[in-house]
Amino acid sequence: MSSSITNSVRLVIQLVRDGTTPHYRVAVYPGPNGAPLHAKFSSRDELLERLRAAMPDFDEIYLLGTSEATEILFAESMELSDAQLTSLGLVY
Repeated sequence: MSSSITNSVRLVIQLVRDGTTPHYRVAVYPGPNGAPLHAKFSSRDELLERLRAAMPDFDEIYLLGTSEATEILFAESMELSDAQLTSLGLVY
């Protein structure tokens, strides 16, 4: 796959609190014909490292959870290259 190919996706970052150790789930939802892709990160630091590699301008303020329950921290439609998706652990 070429890194210059861009994909219109909806990027969603979720803080999952379903046990003793919270984790982060990143999902991309492509257009109507594509299957969603998911990646799981065990810590905020691990997720931030990947996000900074894929999207250097990503504002980490989005990753501050405010609830004791599972919550969506970030959801936005955007264009991501194959290389960015790979950096996030999401591969078509």
